Amino acid sequence: MPRVFLFGYYGYGNLGDELLCDYYVRLFRQYFPGLELVVLSASKQLSPENSSAPFTVASRWNFRRLGRMMSPGDLLVGGGGSIFQDVTSKRSLLYYLTLLRLARWRGVSIILTGQGIGPLSAWGRKAARPVLNLAGAIACRDQRSLLTLAAMEVNAPQLYLGVDPLWDYPLPPPRLAVAARGQRKPMIGYILRSGGSREQKHLLLTLRSLFANLQLITLSPADDEEAHKLVDELALGSPWCIRDPEEFCLLAPELTLVLSERLHGLLLAARCRIPGIGLGQDPKLHAFCRQMDWTCWGWRDPSLLMGVCTLIKKMIADPVSAYQKVQQQAKIMEQKGEEDRRWFINQVQTVLSGR
Repeated sequence: MPRVFLFGYYGYGNLGDELLCDYYVRLFRQYFPGLELVVLSASKQLSPENSSAPFTVASRWNFRRLGRMMSPGDLLVGGGGSIFQDVTSKRSLLYYLTLLRLARWRGVSIILTGQGIGPLSAWGRKAARPVLNLAGAIACRDQRSLLTLAAMEVNAPQLYLGVDPLWDYPLPPPRLAVAARGQRKPMIGYILRSGGSREQKHLLLTLRSLFANLQLITLSPADDEEAHKLVDELALGSPWCIRDPEEFCLLAPELTLVLSERLHGLLLAARCRIPGIGLGQDPKLHAFCRQMDWTCWGWRDPSLLMGVCTLIKKMIADPVSAYQKVQQQAKIMEQKGEEDRRWFINQVQTVLSGR
């Protein structure tokens, strides 16, 4: 039987990326139970015992071992995330490009799905173009990523426009009735990313002053230390350090709206039918907010403080309308997520049937 190698930014404890890993493990075990699945991880903590389905873990850094494991007819799957970019690190981009080259050298087919492409420098585009053209199919989670590939002249793979794979992740149904949104004291959730700017601190101080009921939330261990510092400085309650999507869904009914510096914080809010606001320079946040018809402010935007506070007051004044708007768009996105799943399964079947 062929092997499937699944890779992404797995094993670092970031909730969104670990959910992407679990999502694709579930798909392979449901639709292709006879395949040997190998997950490339940075940590041994990512293990079959902690997952919904069994798989083999291999170190993402051991190229020699991976090369020995790969055989012609196997499949390499890039399962979601913003990994093909060089804003945070050129080294990271080189790692993923090297992995793809190794796979093709070993006769392995490549499918990249749920991808957010870029931002890429001129150097990054030049380095990535020939390697991305080695893939058989690439599914992008937003139009900006698809246009980036087109501008790079990545045209050998089959290109597909989808949504973030976590729109299809199995979550409990939203728990809060529409009427209850307008009957309780408003609470603002703020999903934090470490390394915050002066603008972030100023915004948090303003939110605490104007709205009082402010809850800091983290989705990654890397953000916990800063969150605890901020609650001390701002005299807030303990942060919610969330590592499980069901925990988020359980706590979500307490929130009136969510501001998030992390993409999958916005997505979890939408899945729970909570209105959201994006914060930060990251293009993936802005792309997601365009899909949801939400607003996303960059830290350098002169209207940031006034705009965010005005929008929050509007949502608090009419929470039922805000909820209904999110409910409508989230249903559309979830239906698209189901379509994307069928497309992906078809791509895998096509590759394996030609083995």
